[in-house]
Amino acid sequence: METIQQLIELFPYAILGSIVAGFICAFLGIFVISQRVVFLGASLTQVSIAGVAFSFLHLLNLEGFIAGIFNIDVEHNAFFHNFEPAFYSLAFAFICVLIFSQTYRQKYITQDGILGMIFVISIALRIIFIQKSPAAEVSEIEYILKGDILFIGQTQFIILLAATLLTVLVFVIFQKQLKFVTFDPETAMAHGINARFWLLIFYLFVGMGISLTTRFVGDVFVFAFLIIPSSIGILIGKKISQVFLVSVLIGAIIPPVSLYFAFIFDFSSGPTAVVLAFIIFIITFLSKKIFT
Repeated sequence: METIQQLIELFPYAILGSIVAGFICAFLGIFVISQRVVFLGASLTQVSIAGVAFSFLHLLNLEGFIAGIFNIDVEHNAFFHNFEPAFYSLAFAFICVLIFSQTYRQKYITQDGILGMIFVISIALRIIFIQKSPAAEVSEIEYILKGDILFIGQTQFIILLAATLLTVLVFVIFQKQLKFVTFDPETAMAHGINARFWLLIFYLFVGMGISLTTRFVGDVFVFAFLIIPSSIGILIGKKISQVFLVSVLIGAIIPPVSLYFAFIFDFSSGPTAVVLAFIIFIITFLSKKIFT
């Protein structure tokens, strides 16, 4: 109990941020798995990291440009102080999504082929960008790759929460179109729904969710929580609503629990969350096999 109290006192936004990060990844993961584009999650995480690495080249001083327009002191503004990494992470993800969305129902190159190329070129570019970045900043980029939830602060939490609320709002308002194009594209076409347009909207929000979450908690956590909670939800839920409920609950509960174990045993919080989620998946899978 004392350890939990210490965690709450020392890392309140890390706990809240981990819940939001797990929630948004699990929520988007259901659609990603339903679309059979799991590799999109892996590719977008690497693309986002490449965008972060690119920001450390400082080819364009966006923070200074914005500060000049709005008369903001960047050095003492927590939001704009780390604006460029988040901006380029998001920009790279959107470019990836725009490229990927053009592969829908085309016969020359498969979506897996496109994602495979995006995945490897992102890793290659990340390496090049890191090599060309000042040595003092390489450690910060590597920290982002590792992804430690404990370092989520108030600003990061607010950004994650805003992105999550916006994503959920869009999916609720346009649930008919988005459910059709992700779960039943043939029916969507029959009802006159523009599948290509709504898939682009879907991919854009997936890209936003993945890029921002990757920026704050790391690529390993994001990719794992896109897959594992939604897979557990599919194993347990009998209806789509049950799948969503189980997935987002698993996604939201595991990260703060993992923070507790990471704090006690001095583990990295992101990988601890992934291992804990996988253990729950194995237990669920074996229980499903034995009792059904």
